[in-house]
Amino acid sequence: MKFTSLLASSLLFLLAVFVACGPSNSNHYLNNRIELEAIALMMDHDLEVLEDEITKLGEFTTGLFDNKEEVLSKADKNKYVIKGVGANAGILVDTSLSSLYIPEIDQDKQAVDELIYLTNPLDSLFKSIVEKHKVVSQVYFNSSTQLNRLFPPYDVYNMLEPDLDLTTFNFYYEADEKNNPSRGLVWVDEIYIDPVGRGWMISLLNPVYHYDNLKMVLAFDITVNDIFESYIEKSNKELIVVDATGTVVAGKSKAIEVLSLPPLKNYTYKQTITSDSFRMEDFNLFKSKNIEVRKTASNIILAGERESVLNSEGEKIIVISEKLERLNWYILELVL
Repeated sequence: MKFTSLLASSLLFLLAVFVACGPSNSNHYLNNRIELEAIALMMDHDLEVLEDEITKLGEFTTGLFDNKEEVLSKADKNKYVIKGVGANAGILVDTSLSSLYIPEIDQDKQAVDELIYLTNPLDSLFKSIVEKHKVVSQVYFNSSTQLNRLFPPYDVYNMLEPDLDLTTFNFYYEADEKNNPSRGLVWVDEIYIDPVGRGWMISLLNPVYHYDNLKMVLAFDITVNDIFESYIEKSNKELIVVDATGTVVAGKSKAIEVLSLPPLKNYTYKQTITSDSFRMEDFNLFKSKNIEVRKTASNIILAGERESVLNSEGEKIIVISEKLERLNWYILELVL
């Protein structure tokens, strides 16, 4: 599944008809508002599809624990050959399997081996999810026993330090008992750098419990590139997406320029934000040197206004916004 689903395509078609038939002058603002609402609705719908998918994956995983003895009795214990801190993790990997990472920290080796055998059936599901949902760049779990299983496979040895504590990363602890007492799904909606080199992303987390014990946290990763290409780049509007802290997640070049953000690399914000040299504070509206940009950010994010006026070099620019239901993000359109 791509972000642009059947529902999304239908919404865009109806919107196009509405815009084409309506008087261009009197309906200009209304057209912009409706299109922005449609984009937000599309994003929320497709995020809901991913929530349903990871929920089903969690139910399957719980079933493995429920039928532990039977699953282990049939397990292929030679499926993975562990070398150092990894398995199926070098340059020559089996692309139908996940990579395993087992850090060099204190752990129950027997429990780790058992979890590897028990969760071997997840490989085919991980692979099918990545193939079905093109926006999902990787599927994985991190366990309380310090095991990471991730698809597509990657070079563990060169991408990760050998002694990482998996439970100290936000894609684990934000879904743990302390931070997620309801035990529901969690969106990590503040962008972060992926440790295995796939750029800036967000994650959808699903904690898996068995007999009241947190066994692991399942995760889908979605890159900023996917968000940019699926929504922002396809629109002819000057759009940007910002999170609740005011940091720009993705946006069009002209909109970025109007908001007095740093110059773009290679003329695309997508390439700027996926660069390792990206600094979040440089792309935070609240920290802009332009007081008008800071006022607009405050009006929309802090005051909850759906429309704000930005005075830019003597020109009044209308900024309209829609908040996403599932992510604490705002889609902004600069009506130039």
